[in-house]
Amino acid sequence: MEIKMTLNEVLGINHTLRQIIDEDKKEIEPLLKFRLLGIMKSIEPHVINFETVRNEAVARYGEKTEDGNILISADNKEAVESFNTEMSKVVGSEVSVNIEKISPADIFNKGVGSEYLIGLYAIIGA
Repeated sequence: MEIKMTLNEVLGINHTLRQIIDEDKKEIEPLLKFRLLGIMKSIEPHVINFETVRNEAVARYGEKTEDGNILISADNKEAVESFNTEMSKVVGSEVSVNIEKISPADIFNKGVGSEYLIGLYAIIGA
């Protein structure tokens, strides 16, 4: 099923899924974990594209530090503002993701905490 959402929503869902799968100490059911991993794989291209665009913007507006990293200095207000303006347009853009929504019965009371369910709200449905 194709779902339209903002890139910001996709990044939020990806972050929540990573927390559930990688960091949460509770055990979730294997079938649910399998479905969540499938959703992560489906949104992965959008996440990778965002990281590429963000890194290019950091390189454009940032400066090389002594240790070789490129950072945007908080003191350079113009660069910070330009970077933030550019990135807000990117994360606000609409993308299409091809995922099957998770039914409430498949995720509620399956070891996923309420703080994570809120982050997955956009992909929970009938």
